[in-house]
Amino acid sequence: MKYRWAAFTAVVGAFLYLGTAAAMASPEEAIYIYGTPVRLAIAADGTAYLGNYGQGGGVFVVPAGETRATRTISTGGHPTTGLSLGPDGTLYVATAGDADQGAVAVIPAGDAAMARTIPVSAGLHPLAAGPDGTVYVADPAGNTVSVVAPNGTAVDRTIKVGAGPAEIAVTKDGTAFVTNQTAGTVSVIPAGADTVSKTIELVSDTGTSQEPHGIAASPDGTVYVANIKSNDIAVIKPGAGTVAERISVEGGPQDVAVAPDGSLYVTSLLTGKLSVIGPQAKEVGGSIPTDGGPGHLAVAPDGSVVVISPGTSPGGGAVVRYSAGALAATPLASGAPTAAVPAATPAPEAAPEPAAGSWNALPAVAGGVAAVVVGVAVWILVNGRRRKAGLAAGASQAG
Repeated sequence: MKYRWAAFTAVVGAFLYLGTAAAMASPEEAIYIYGTPVRLAIAADGTAYLGNYGQGGGVFVVPAGETRATRTISTGGHPTTGLSLGPDGTLYVATAGDADQGAVAVIPAGDAAMARTIPVSAGLHPLAAGPDGTVYVADPAGNTVSVVAPNGTAVDRTIKVGAGPAEIAVTKDGTAFVTNQTAGTVSVIPAGADTVSKTIELVSDTGTSQEPHGIAASPDGTVYVANIKSNDIAVIKPGAGTVAERISVEGGPQDVAVAPDGSLYVTSLLTGKLSVIGPQAKEVGGSIPTDGGPGHLAVAPDGSVVVISPGTSPGGGAVVRYSAGALAATPLASGAPTAAVPAATPAPEAAPEPAAGSWNALPAVAGGVAAVVVGVAVWILVNGRRRKAGLAAGASQAG
């Protein structure tokens, strides 16, 4: 009877082990939505807001840890083209309206509907909110940036920038940096200014644009620009008027995000990868294959990174959340030799342990328990068989 119990224990342990092996082999999880996600913002509580450019528009709301939207905020049937969270949690949503009119919807923190809309020009409008609630709205067709004052109900002023403004990042002091993809420049707009104070060149030796697109600002004021054509991240130091250095990233880097610890995450459209650059590192430490052509991304408070891939058909978009543990192990996952990893990036064997209580720690704990259960069961079975064989031999000799 006890051997049957041991066999049962072994089977249970095997199932535990197989289940945890599957969990350990899945460093990412899909967030299920039906639409064309093009914009993304993550709140301080981990809630992800996903702007839908597909039919019906709207913003999908996905609470921290969830894999499905719990609700959708209506944008009046208009596609979402820009998305940003203000310092007080207010959500600003740029929408493509009629042929001659667009709008920025204002959704107070926690609300399920638009409180008001601010008229802007027609077209696609990337936007960003500053630390004081000022909202900067890019107009790629008009080569301008419209500024909405905190709690404003209309555009306060419009500032001329370079050709093809693509994305905006705002530093802690309220300075707005605008990537001008067609011109190959970054326009710098100080807080409260009516004009651009300086223009930073991002062109090749032949004078052609390096196609600066994604942009992000770190807590210390350093600005990072993803250059699609030159395959690198340009680093702009606080107060500088030129690029200080470049970090090579293959595959047409399109967007970049900065984690609180200074790590950089970069999506490359052509190679379909999410690259990780450690704090103060000068090269990519590793990368993770993404689902389809990755677009925008954002870092969540728990250290995970959410990446959206718009897709090429209605409802064909993908949203994937990559765990902090998977990101920390990217040098191993990418196949890069440990010696090539910058000193600031932990080597695979030195990756930090998951924090106590983190769901990432559960597979390792359960896996260890399963291994012990299987080991004990096997020991019982083997020793039981040996004992039974010994008793049989003794009985034979006695006969």
